[in-house]
Amino acid sequence: MIIGCSEGDIIENNINFTAPLQNCSNGDNFVIFKIDSAINQAISLSFTSTAFELNTVPADITVPLTIQLNTTTNLLISRQFDTAINATYFCASIPPANVNVTQELISNNGTLSINYTIASETDTEIVYDRNFMFSSVTFEGEDIELRQEVFNLGTDQFTIPKP
Repeated sequence: MIIGCSEGDIIENNINFTAPLQNCSNGDNFVIFKIDSAINQAISLSFTSTAFELNTVPADITVPLTIQLNTTTNLLISRQFDTAINATYFCASIPPANVNVTQELISNNGTLSINYTIASETDTEIVYDRNFMFSSVTFEGEDIELRQEVFNLGTDQFTIPKP
C-alpha cells in the first residue's frame, strides 16, 4: 500500500531583497514599498488605517499595531516589471503607462505587525525604528502559490522633535 500526501502547488521561496523602505500616503491610505531596480522587482504594502501615521508613534510603543491582510484593502503585493520603476509608480495618482507587470503575486491572508523601538535620543529629538513584520502570508499569482510563515518587509526610521 502506498500513501501519499500533496499540498498542491505550494512553492517555498523567499520574496526578499535588500532595498530601502519608502512610503507615501493619502489620508488614511498608506503604501510602504521597496524597489530593486537591478532586478525590476518591487514589493508593496498598501493598507488603510486610522491608527497609523507615517511620522508619529502610538501612545504605547511596546504594543505592536496589527493589521489583517485581505484581498481588497490591505494588500501585500510582489511585482516583477519589464523595466525599472521608481517611487512614482506607487505614489502618483496614475502610475506610469510605459511599465508592464510581468508577474504579480498578491497576498490573500496574513497579519502585519508594526513594531516601534527607540533607535537614539538627544535633548531635542527621538529617532524611532519602525519594523513591518508579517506572519502566515500566502501570495497567489498565475499558476503559483507562495507561502511565507514569517516575512520581514523591513525597517524604516523617522525623527520626532521632543516637546
